[in-house]
Amino acid sequence: MKTMPLAGDDRRAWESAQQLWGVRMHDATLRPGAGREHGAPAWFTFPPQIVVDPRMVADLGGADELESVFAHELGHHALAPGTRLDALKIRHQLARTLVAAGATSLRDDDLAMLANLWTDLLVNARVALLQRRRDGPGEPGITRLSRSLFRASRDTGGRLWWVYLRTYELLWNLPPGTLCAVQPPPAPRLPQPRRADVEASEPYRRRADDRVRAARVEAERVARELAEATITRPVLDADLLAELVRTFAGDAVSGALRFGVLMAPYVVADRATLERMPSGVCAADDSPPGGSELGRVLADRRLHEPLPAREMPGRGPASGVTRSDGGGAGQALGIAETLELYDAADQDAVLAAWYRSEAARWVRPLTRRAPSTPSEELPGPVETWETGDDLADLDWPATLRAGGVVVPGITTRRRSFLADEPLPRETSITLDLYIDSSGSMPDPQTGSPAVLAGTILALSILRGGGRVRVASFSGPGQVGGSEDFSRDPVRVVRDLALFFGGGTTFPLDLLERRSLGRQPATRERRHLVVLSDDGLVSMFGEGDPDRAGVAAQVRATLSTGTLVVLDSSRQVEPLARAAGYDLLYIESMDDAPRACAELAEVLNG
Repeated sequence: MKTMPLAGDDRRAWESAQQLWGVRMHDATLRPGAGREHGAPAWFTFPPQIVVDPRMVADLGGADELESVFAHELGHHALAPGTRLDALKIRHQLARTLVAAGATSLRDDDLAMLANLWTDLLVNARVALLQRRRDGPGEPGITRLSRSLFRASRDTGGRLWWVYLRTYELLWNLPPGTLCAVQPPPAPRLPQPRRADVEASEPYRRRADDRVRAARVEAERVARELAEATITRPVLDADLLAELVRTFAGDAVSGALRFGVLMAPYVVADRATLERMPSGVCAADDSPPGGSELGRVLADRRLHEPLPAREMPGRGPASGVTRSDGGGAGQALGIAETLELYDAADQDAVLAAWYRSEAARWVRPLTRRAPSTPSEELPGPVETWETGDDLADLDWPATLRAGGVVVPGITTRRRSFLADEPLPRETSITLDLYIDSSGSMPDPQTGSPAVLAGTILALSILRGGGRVRVASFSGPGQVGGSEDFSRDPVRVVRDLALFFGGGTTFPLDLLERRSLGRQPATRERRHLVVLSDDGLVSMFGEGDPDRAGVAAQVRATLSTGTLVVLDSSRQVEPLARAAGYDLLYIESMDDAPRACAELAEVLNG
């Protein structure tokens, strides 16, 4: 579509909007007629770019407020979300609240709409404040623009939209009824289950036994929790939301969680009226995140904090009060919800990022002094340090060169590194990690403590300067993983997450082939760990008598050999002890992460 240059009044409005924020950016793009296709009169993308349809702005009554249009879109780059990473984090926070409110699926339209509402509130509140400081008494331009833009949607009937408009009235001290009706629309009537449906769902309801009564009690408890999670109180919620905007004006990611706690129930309870809300959002960056972005998003601890309460007497969600029960559902997205949220991204990268994030709290920093050796990495280009990144990565000289005022996520910088040729080492740590992926083990795509345990162990070795090689095994011929040792955590976790779901047969042929010609460990510290729930007798020749001695022969070339097993019968113990392997028994697979965290400290010395 044809573009037009910034000139005359358009140029003056653009320059004024930049001065308002105190930023400089390459020119916005004017594209008449493009707004109808996009569904909004203006929008922003990453890398920073702003597009405005002046024809649609004029049709909506905003021709005299083009500075405020530009200022609003600039605010999305200068304040909220600010960066593409923070945009992803905001969506992630909102996904958590939708799950907690009872949403059965994570619809991209719902997430985009909620993210746009939240960031628009933050930006418009700040623009109004900046315009008042500059222009003095009188109605700010952004308020006049909003009157025009919201006029057509004033009486859409949706309670969510009413709360949103009423919040602006509270933030800007406008009289009730200025942007929306004085009273909110009535609550939607929830459909009641028909008698036949209830009877069909309880085919054994006449059986007055303990199981039926217990099931009924549990169903009633779940229904009560869901009803409480979807309660909407528009008048109170608008007041709480205005307080939220003031409190979290500088932290859109943390505020998004509390915004979602207030607003997600409206999405779940009143989906029909959402279709009558104004369409289109001004965020147009919908490309899926890459592996590096996923890792940095999920590493942000704000995405793991407990869900705040909707409100408490005398205190709103902005106070940071959290649920006394630990939060229930939605505290942190499970692996299935995370895969759904990032379904357009590479699923192996999503799995790797999720398990690395879950393993982070178990992986301890090294306490031993490492020998001084040249780095195997070359300094790379400077990139933006985001809020939630490790403080140790912050490059202060580069940050101070970027601007006199330190603005996290805007002027903060971190140094990237490029891989160099590996340096020879006199000593090193290697870990051969064999993980059982038979049908009796948990599926990694639904949450596997075994994969989490393997990730903890692998990341601990990598942090200690070592290398890891993973083999996932199940039945005969069902073996996957990498042939070479690696220091790439994404590759390692990807191999850990391979799942076959067959029987359990340890790949003795692979173990034998990898040890051919190997001499006993001297300077190199070699570790072998096997993580399995049962069936490890096959590691010592059961079913393959010709290789019955392979495990013992390999053990002679290792520094340590450990079996982490869930084996109540302990039938593998005499065979493992005779071959020189240590055994670490766990009572359930949920114990594996802690066991491997403790084992990692031993292996790292």
